[in-house]
Amino acid sequence: MFRSVRGIVTGAVLAASLAACGSGGGSGGDTGNGADQGGGDQQKAPLVLAADQVRTALVSKSSAPEGWKGRSPKFLSPNDALRKCQDTTETNCGGFVSYGNTYFLKEKQNAEGRTGHLYFTLFSFKTPEDAQAAMKGLTKRERHKAGADAKPLQISAGAEATDAFTGKHTEVHMRLGGVLIRLESTDLTDSEPYADFAKLQIDRIKKVAEGKNPDA
Repeated sequence: MFRSVRGIVTGAVLAASLAACGSGGGSGGDTGNGADQGGGDQQKAPLVLAADQVRTALVSKSSAPEGWKGRSPKFLSPNDALRKCQDTTETNCGGFVSYGNTYFLKEKQNAEGRTGHLYFTLFSFKTPEDAQAAMKGLTKRERHKAGADAKPLQISAGAEATDAFTGKHTEVHMRLGGVLIRLESTDLTDSEPYADFAKLQIDRIKKVAEGKNPDA
């Protein structure tokens, strides 16, 4: 159903357009119902993406699996992107670099005659610590909105931190280096292959960080 992604090298390469950060990892303070183990060498630079890399890393129309249609990604001006980050995470978004959003829609309508959508959002930051702070804010906000209806959802997609739950909507929040990834569903059931979608997005980020074209 999904394309196989080959050649993923353990660890990541720091984007050339950003200055190297310290040797800090992102393991401290990772929270959620399914934090993945990064398992990397602490001497390796943390993964961060420049603005143009966010554009390439977002899932594309051609990466939509059978039964789904992709849409062109959406980008905002720098000021509007920062405001979007702040509104979405309810933090100041310290170290914010870039934002991008797109979605897949399901070709088959649900029982109520509605078309299901799965939204993909990337927020890139200068450091893993910046991304982790934003992830905490996002997860706190969305779990509060979901309330008692939130049910744990186990996702393992190669991220360094993951928090996922389902209910009226499904939310998957992940952090990989300095990148915060959000998957958000509307009019979809909790039985959709969210783990596959999450891995698709994570693998594309890794490829871009290695200087590869994820659509090649």
